[in-house]
Amino acid sequence: MKKWLWTIAGLITVMAVAGFVYRDLLIYMAMGAYFKPSTAFAETVAPTAPDYSKTEHWAALPGRDDTADFTPEGFSDGQADADVDVFFVHPTTYLNSAGWNAPMGYKPADNWITNAVLPGQASVFNGSARVFAPHYRQAQIYAFFALEDGGNDALELAYTDVAAAFEHYLAEFNNGRPFIVAGHSQGALLTRWLLERRISGTPLTGRLVAAYPVGYPMYAAELLETLPDIPVCQSATQTGCLSTWNTISEGYRALQPLQGLVCVNPLTWTNDNSPADFTDNSGALSVASKSVMPGVSDGQCENGMLHVTEIRTDAYDDLPYMGQGNHHLLDYGLFWSNIRKNVGERVEAYNM
Repeated sequence: MKKWLWTIAGLITVMAVAGFVYRDLLIYMAMGAYFKPSTAFAETVAPTAPDYSKTEHWAALPGRDDTADFTPEGFSDGQADADVDVFFVHPTTYLNSAGWNAPMGYKPADNWITNAVLPGQASVFNGSARVFAPHYRQAQIYAFFALEDGGNDALELAYTDVAAAFEHYLAEFNNGRPFIVAGHSQGALLTRWLLERRISGTPLTGRLVAAYPVGYPMYAAELLETLPDIPVCQSATQTGCLSTWNTISEGYRALQPLQGLVCVNPLTWTNDNSPADFTDNSGALSVASKSVMPGVSDGQCENGMLHVTEIRTDAYDDLPYMGQGNHHLLDYGLFWSNIRKNVGERVEAYNM
């Protein structure tokens, strides 16, 4: 996986010299061109679908030793005693122009999930919920650069797997328990679709503790229309609601309209522009050192984005460059301890 990440980093470095003003646009153009599949989606044979009765088609399952069980020093895994589940949908880890969707068992993508995504993101839930995370035929990163030219089709194929995994989870594992749905990036989009297409308007909303589809732009007007019974969260203890944010800092140049975007601040759990100080951040996560680092960042929602003024650690210096002021890869990790506490707060509020 590192090979692919550093390939991206090299492309970004080359394109950066073309000029500061257009740098981020050039970054995304370069990534899109590099990962463009050689055949159109309509001419591509879809990879074999997963079988969720097989444990190998799950990235994380309770009772199995996997990296979603990761806890840094001072924290413990509470899955054995949890009365709530989380259904977690991982982000894009398939960076290969060989196809539009990842085949099951593709090692570079799976290794990234195992070594980074599960311990760095899904682990935030293991203090209060059993963690279920399916592998799925995720859309390749190019899909997001060509939504009208095969990208949406690739994402819809990915969603068929997520929907199938969720149905298997309900039938075989849930047993009427309350649950959380969560994801990041592509996983956040697919989580939103799951909320819209399967959960909203059904009795399942009564068992929904909360949703955390983080790291994908979502517009308030659209959510009001498509999720009328699953509102945006307004407080730390509200249940049956949705929290989402996209983390940036000075220099970020948006490639999509910002007006109307939803931002729930993971340091205050409010959907407004109330600022949170560094002292409000109870701990960013370092998987490498198995530690949390208090006071690493502040946070304030402005124009639909979560702005941080500074990241006070060098623990993330080796992460691939995503563009000036773009902290997409830190949407969970930068606020790990606060999110973990909030999951517990919402579970407690639900059970009252």
